[in-house]
Amino acid sequence: MMKDRFELVLEPTDLWTVWDTQTEEPAVFGDRSLIALLESEAIAACEILNGVHQKRQAAQAGDAKEKKTGGGSAA
Repeated sequence: MMKDRFELVLEPTDLWTVWDTQTEEPAVFGDRSLIALLESEAIAACEILNGVHQKRQAAQAGDAKEKKTGGGSAA
């Protein structure tokens, strides 16, 4: 199983940051850096971002497989 891209980090202030392990920076959602969050907010954001990332990875893998096998439908 692949490691999650986004992880939770507890800050010294007892607030949470959603950390992007790919960019090595706090995650961004829209125009908001996901820092200084309540635990429940951070968990929800992390789950959403990891879900989106996993779906994108699966879609890209499917596209690559389709190109490799010449699959797909002609319109």
